Amino acid sequence: MSEAESVYAFFHDPTNMPLLLVASDKTQHAWQHISQYQYTQQVLRDGPIHELPEKIDPSIARIPIEYSDKAVKSVDEYFDTSTMDGLVVLHEGKLVYERYKTMRPFDKHIWFSCSKIIVGTSLALLEHEGKVDASKPVSEYLSELKGSVWDSVTVEQTLDMATGLDSTEHEEPDARTNPARGWYKWAESIGLFAPVDGFAETPVEVLRAMKRTKPGHTVFEYNSMNTYVCQMIVERLTQMPIAEHYGNRIWRRIGTEHDGYVGLNKQGRANCFGFMNSSLRDFARFGMAFTPSQTKFGKGTIIPDDVVRRFQTGLRPEMYSKGAMGAPIQETFWRLPGLANRYQWDVVTPDGDFFKAGLGGQGLYLSPANDAVVAFFSTGTMADESTGAWTARHITRSFGSR
Repeated sequence: MSEAESVYAFFHDPTNMPLLLVASDKTQHAWQHISQYQYTQQVLRDGPIHELPEKIDPSIARIPIEYSDKAVKSVDEYFDTSTMDGLVVLHEGKLVYERYKTMRPFDKHIWFSCSKIIVGTSLALLEHEGKVDASKPVSEYLSELKGSVWDSVTVEQTLDMATGLDSTEHEEPDARTNPARGWYKWAESIGLFAPVDGFAETPVEVLRAMKRTKPGHTVFEYNSMNTYVCQMIVERLTQMPIAEHYGNRIWRRIGTEHDGYVGLNKQGRANCFGFMNSSLRDFARFGMAFTPSQTKFGKGTIIPDDVVRRFQTGLRPEMYSKGAMGAPIQETFWRLPGLANRYQWDVVTPDGDFFKAGLGGQGLYLSPANDAVVAFFSTGTMADESTGAWTARHITRSFGSR
């Protein structure tokens, strides 16, 4: 049996399904070939490719970075010793740094939770267009959740990962291993985990069973279930799958080189909380749509300034470090107090940069003020997400000092 066949057989054993979310020698292959393990929906490209002018800047490789453990490494040294599979940097729409370790420029890699900003951005665009009021309860837009705790949870609280509900993803340490937990039940309900003991609840039934544990917007409690709910709202309002809406609104307007694709759950809904896949350059092009260089795509305004400001304002740094995810991220950003999260972005800095991490060391760091994008894929851990972000911040800061 070949290595690829062995990995295929391993992850098609239902008892091993949760291990797809854990970095290992097997996930090195799986995270670059998710279409072999899930049904998928295409995010189709169209039109001319937007070529990224190459202006490689050798000085980026030598930028020194001091990490929270006091180790000092250059960007190249960090890349060489980290779990990164690939790293791309754009400045003013030009490709200024690009390295690969375990993949090629045209290979596709899973974004994991970086996919969440597709949903957060889609909902922010609908809000910008006056089609949703984020201050209203979720059940205002999803009638199937009326009469449940979602009558008291606003769309904004859901976008900000601060619903105050149970069934958490990280606050309950055994959320991914204990079938009695609400998060595990949700994962079962969509087919992410194999059913245990004849489990037969639907995703809506799991959502309706959630309970309040604290007021909303008091703790940053990272939870993919929130993204799932936000995606339901986007699809209800647009009357189309998220992959098609995203394709229309962004993907086909940024000159992508390749189609992307997103994994599907057993109900046929895209798992846009974590299973978008693309090449690294196309991931970076997506990031470029949030910067001043979006005009270089020649497609008019893609992400309006109002939407970018929405991500940078209304911040609640006081709730950030109270949850299981915010505290370690803040520790990594040891010289930058006052971090916040917003609209599915994990980090919004006091100076207006934002960053989204994905399980296993995926990341997209944007600095609109410096017109810079850093995108990276990895096969690692949560620590690699945060140190990758800290590396990216130093890269983007270097452009402001030139």
